[in-house]
Amino acid sequence: MSMLILFQIVAMASVPVSTLLILENSDKSSWSNVMGKFNSYSAIGTVLGLGIGVLILTFFSGMGRKLIPYLYIVAAWFYLVAGIISILVLKEPKTEISRGKIGYLFALHAIERVRYFPTHLVHIPGKENKIKIPDHLKLYLITTLILMMGFQLFFIPYPVFVIDRMNASENDIYIMYLLNSLFSAATFIPAGRYINYIGSNRMLSISTSIRVVLFLVMGVVSFFVFDTVGYLLLFIVMYGVFGAIWSFIGISEITSISNMATTLIRGKVIGYYNSLNGVGQIIGAGLSGFIAYDIGYSFDFILSAIIVLSGLLIIFYSKPPDIQYSKKIIKSHS
Repeated sequence: MSMLILFQIVAMASVPVSTLLILENSDKSSWSNVMGKFNSYSAIGTVLGLGIGVLILTFFSGMGRKLIPYLYIVAAWFYLVAGIISILVLKEPKTEISRGKIGYLFALHAIERVRYFPTHLVHIPGKENKIKIPDHLKLYLITTLILMMGFQLFFIPYPVFVIDRMNASENDIYIMYLLNSLFSAATFIPAGRYINYIGSNRMLSISTSIRVVLFLVMGVVSFFVFDTVGYLLLFIVMYGVFGAIWSFIGISEITSISNMATTLIRGKVIGYYNSLNGVGQIIGAGLSGFIAYDIGYSFDFILSAIIVLSGLLIIFYSKPPDIQYSKKIIKSHS
């Protein structure tokens, strides 16, 4: 358990850093497209990882639980290779500074020869901590926590419901998770493209509204579920559809936050965003266990829709500033 907690801490610490590196090394107008590609490649990696894991477990099924440590070793080698590649390939963001904009520096123009000397700018860390996060951005971050709490309230008991009510097998659950990752991988890049067309907050509102409706529908349908192949297929396919919708929600959130935050606080805000998402996941997962067990799955699904709807209403009411979106769909270049 302690190793899993430590792994999660390290993993969550790397997320804002990688996101910030990608944003700082790309044009602001292409942020949604770039983040769409980044998340699409991550989802493809998830699918490949699931596939490799299943193949290993299938071919070495006779080893039982003894195989688990070897899986961790294989995963560790993948992480090591990725770390080495990142050191060799990733570059720190660079900023072009015009000489005419730093004329206030003492003695820069006093002697003409100084103009040809190497110029060094000293950055003193810590000053960005004194810059406060704007109120509208704080409200937006809290809203993402509420949305994530509602999402987890729905998704955590979902596989348990499918197993309990429809006698789903391990293969059924695997296909369900695989579809979710495949649909996400297929829609992350289109999500980034269309966000530039209609705006990040508008896209967030549309995609979240669709999820609210589907959560309510699945909550109502769960009252009448029977142990049939048709219902099982419906719930498996819908889990994949939810993965596709998440790509639009996730890219919309990170694009909006990155655009609303200034350069000095962008890293801190992205860190807060990922942290609050984690808090929302914990709260949603904790509540779902009690609600689904003590009250029922159907009530849990409907309550999740209500919580997500409350977050959506906050977005409608606060009207956070949006990106300057294009009048035409921007084609992504691979």
